[in-house]
Amino acid sequence: MNKVALISGAGTGIGKATAIRLAEDGYSVAVCYSSSEQGGQETVNSIESQGGVAKLYQVSIESESSVKALFTNIMNDFKRIDMVINNAGIGHYGKVKDIIMDDFDRLFNVNTRGTFMMCREAANCIHDGGSIINISTGATTSNMPGQGLYTASKLALEGFSKVLAKELGGRQVSVNIVSPGMTDTPLLDGGDREALKVYGARSAAMKRCGEPEDIASAIASIVSSDCAWITGQNLRVDGGSVII
Repeated sequence: MNKVALISGAGTGIGKATAIRLAEDGYSVAVCYSSSEQGGQETVNSIESQGGVAKLYQVSIESESSVKALFTNIMNDFKRIDMVINNAGIGHYGKVKDIIMDDFDRLFNVNTRGTFMMCREAANCIHDGGSIINISTGATTSNMPGQGLYTASKLALEGFSKVLAKELGGRQVSVNIVSPGMTDTPLLDGGDREALKVYGARSAAMKRCGEPEDIASAIASIVSSDCAWITGQNLRVDGGSVII
């Protein structure tokens, strides 16, 4: 039986590119999408057209019952989960002085609380030797004006990811963070898309904005057996936007 990868936010952008890449690498893929997201079936069709195995699941990651049902359904269908890619998330652009608490609650419910619940369920059923990848953002180090709320929600994600790596290490389950630089995905639609792409290209040593396939390739590398002894790390895939 093929190993099984669960990918949230897999209808578009990084999630879609990662689902297709992992299917090419031989994984069966649980393609997870939200009710507000388009493209989940298109991702499944792309995988199946290349001879891969994929199944579509709808989930609202801000809902505990929905997250629990997702993992139950995938375990019933595939009998195992070897990899969880927590890609689903939402963006926000606005200065701290202008943020309303409804936006604060919405960002943290999805990006932080939702990913936390996905990790909790993964920790209870992922196969020994598996991998969890949580998608963060280069904004946690760039401190770009207008991204205070988004940055805060992702910093919390980074914190519990590192603790989870220590908790699951005895089972040889790796937990890592992937932090994309400015990448050309629908997430940019929350701000001035073209201005953000220009900013991203100028900030990167490689002088271009990222593509979803750039991030998918990095994820495929860090979950491979060659990287099995890497855990608790934050892999910055940003074309050199942040060089420490």
